[in-house]
Amino acid sequence: MTPSEAALLLGVGPSASLAEVQQAFTRQARLTHPDLLVDATDDDRHEAGLRFDRLHEARAVLLEHLPVVPVAFDYPIRRPRERMGGFGGSILVFLILAAVIVFAVTTMDGYRLDQVQNLRGGVETTVPDPAP
Repeated sequence: MTPSEAALLLGVGPSASLAEVQQAFTRQARLTHPDLLVDATDDDRHEAGLRFDRLHEARAVLLEHLPVVPVAFDYPIRRPRERMGGFGGSILVFLILAAVIVFAVTTMDGYRLDQVQNLRGGVETTVPDPAP
């Protein structure tokens, strides 16, 4: 298959770019792929398979004549990790602060309860409500 025949089969110009060839191939493949013909007979699927093979060949011919663009990989330089404020550290500080507050309030309540019991002679009594 010549490049002009391949371009004609895919519906693009002979000097089509890589993106144009891929788009044309995808468009034509959606129309002719045998797996997409659900209600077709076996003969129709076989014919669709042959057309699909021709599309593959046409794409390969056109891509063969396109210039290869070298890809340069730019690996990042590893730098020392920078300290950035994050949400995780804030949560940890909040949980520690909450634990300290709960401990302080519990300790103070226990201390107050001990003081009240000491004032009443070690026996906890209920204080009657004042008369109205």
